[in-house]
Amino acid sequence: EDARGAGRIGGWIMLGRAAGHRSAAAASLLHRRRRRFAESPLAAVATGLRGASSTEGESASGIRVGGLGALALAGSSLLAGYLIGTSHQEHLTDLNKDRELPKGERGCCSCDSPTEHETVKLTEAQAQLAARLERIVGKGYVVDGKEGTSSNRKFLKGARLGQGTSLCIVQPGTLRQAIRALQEIVDAGCVVLPQGSNTGLTGGSVPRNDNGDSRPVVVMSLKRLQTHFPIDDGKRVVCLAGTGISTLASSIQEWFPDRESHSILGSTFLNPTTAAGVAFGSGGTLVRKGPARTDRALYCKVYKNKFGEHIVSVVNTLGIEGLEEENFQEGAGNGVDTLDSYCMDVKQGYRRPMMKSSHSKHGQAKASDTEYSRLVCECSKEVSRFNADTKGEDCNRSEGKVVILATVHDTFPVPSEKRVFFLSFPDFETCLDFRRKVILDNPEDLPISCEYLDRDSIDIIDRAGRISTFLIRFLGMGDIMSTLWNVKNQIEGLPFSWAPMFCDKFLHAFNNFVPCAIPSKFMTPGKDWDHHCLVAVGEFGNGTLPRFMERLDKFVKQYNDKALGDGTKVVSVVEAESESDVTALNAFRFVAALAFKTYCVGEDIQGISVDYSLPKNGGGGAPLF
Repeated sequence: EDARGAGRIGGWIMLGRAAGHRSAAAASLLHRRRRRFAESPLAAVATGLRGASSTEGESASGIRVGGLGALALAGSSLLAGYLIGTSHQEHLTDLNKDRELPKGERGCCSCDSPTEHETVKLTEAQAQLAARLERIVGKGYVVDGKEGTSSNRKFLKGARLGQGTSLCIVQPGTLRQAIRALQEIVDAGCVVLPQGSNTGLTGGSVPRNDNGDSRPVVVMSLKRLQTHFPIDDGKRVVCLAGTGISTLASSIQEWFPDRESHSILGSTFLNPTTAAGVAFGSGGTLVRKGPARTDRALYCKVYKNKFGEHIVSVVNTLGIEGLEEENFQEGAGNGVDTLDSYCMDVKQGYRRPMMKSSHSKHGQAKASDTEYSRLVCECSKEVSRFNADTKGEDCNRSEGKVVILATVHDTFPVPSEKRVFFLSFPDFETCLDFRRKVILDNPEDLPISCEYLDRDSIDIIDRAGRISTFLIRFLGMGDIMSTLWNVKNQIEGLPFSWAPMFCDKFLHAFNNFVPCAIPSKFMTPGKDWDHHCLVAVGEFGNGTLPRFMERLDKFVKQYNDKALGDGTKVVSVVEAESESDVTALNAFRFVAALAFKTYCVGEDIQGISVDYSLPKNGGGGAPLF
């Protein structure tokens, strides 16, 4: 990711299908490979059965076979089943060979790591770890992970990339259980891998067996820690680590209709966790709010004492009255147990007085990136956004280096009026000029969000994402979509060579039987222009919307007057005039990552998905290779 820019530019590189001159973010790299059925071991078996069937049919015309024929048929069926079954592993190996990337330096997400790895002899503590963890969290919440199965697949394999195995998967149900389990894992000399919803879109929360570390891995799934509640009269919210961002958005809308949470876009239909958003700095399209971050958190760090022992240290910067360590006398309770008790009451439906921020330095610390709107509009040597931006508390951009247990987040006012536009540009330079002169003009008038899509993005989502888009439009982004996603993962975890690709093959094959996912007024410019921006603008009580519209109208008029004189393409502006239009556009862009995988699987090609940013004061398509 180029760290100099503001706003995300999605690049899709399709290996084997030439992207042509239309796309600034796609490049053709490899020839297309197709594995035909006739070349597979299954084809040889099928041919043999057809021959046997024909011969048997001809002989049966003159002789009544009876019980002997039935026995022969049963035997041939068993033999065929055996041959087909034993061919699965060869077929899978052959498929994976075709899906390998070119040799060279591998990035962290270049391809899935193999599930096979050299067996490492466990120490006594490691061999007994699962049993010790069971005594902490309960037997039903420790899952064996040494071999991939349909029951543990949701913890060990990312939905789009990343897979591996682990010594076990532990699922704590309270903060205290999480801390105790972490200490046990550390004492056993194992690697701890914190995990939220494991949406698998970046592959960062699943084990990798080829990482060069011989220590056993234990996945700590924090999804059971789902309690969340408002503080400070709804201006902020406390989220335990497993709270899903879609669940949080729905809760805040119910509690305080005039407020909203930070993350209401992106992969919310998969319900990733708030803790993961902080750990990875999510929110690239949220120009006004900035990326997810907070300096108010409860998290665990591991340090080595003078005796060489690894000690789990609990850091409490939540800044909430009654939960800070100075509120407790020695031996008379602590913030973790008090928060556990409060969360248990909230979970069981008991009414408790709303908590408040303290007057300490932690209570006054930032619970969102309040400086982002200013930095993103400044054209200086300072970088607005980058992956290694770890300023503030250690939980920010921690990427698994600490275990986040709970976080405090600001809520935001809902705009009194909102307008959504689908803009199309004839070339990338005009798109960047629009960003400079309209989007990033000043910190006060920033739009709510801005997402760039190139022509290939539109084509791929339309070719492989129609079914997913309609499911999100009509089922929403709640529990039903999460259930369907889990069913997809279960199918892909079946022990058959075809299973990992079955769902994507199905979605690709039946895609065109479904109508276009967005209205034609958006799809027509989407197909006719090469560069597009989906922009949402709101009125926040100080004239932000009229000023933005004035800049937009001025930019479009100046460019189109010149374009009409030159006989070139104009800038197209199409507004979403109904809630249905807005829902369709949001769902269309939400499925971009999923559609890319479906497209690659359906077309039998290898692809790499790349996000990169551009300088605020210019730039062009990034030279990816």
